Amino acid sequence: MNAPLRIVIAALLAAPAAGGATETGTMMCAKGIVSIGTTAGEVLAKCGQPATATSREDRRVAREWQSSGGRRLTTVSIDDWIFNFGPNQFQYQVILENGRVVRIESLDYGY
Repeated sequence: MNAPLRIVIAALLAAPAAGGATETGTMMCAKGIVSIGTTAGEVLAKCGQPATATSREDRRVAREWQSSGGRRLTTVSIDDWIFNFGPNQFQYQVILENGRVVRIESLDYGY
């Protein structure tokens, strides 16, 4: 079995029963598969524009310590996109941080 087919089968097996969000890690779109690490531009090219999109910034403590012994705060740009592929397919929520996919969740059926 070739690798793309295994990915599609894995994504289908991870699809939830109706009624809640399930983290899937991949999403099948008309022009390709989106997974963790995919850039925002690639998501748009493969899936088109999201049905809804929100953006925010989050301040986080950087993991590395500064020479003074204090912690450094960094700002992370977070985008939350919902893709609606119609009533016969699941909707997907895609979370991007600094322009890269970090989480994909399968939601209820679209509309």
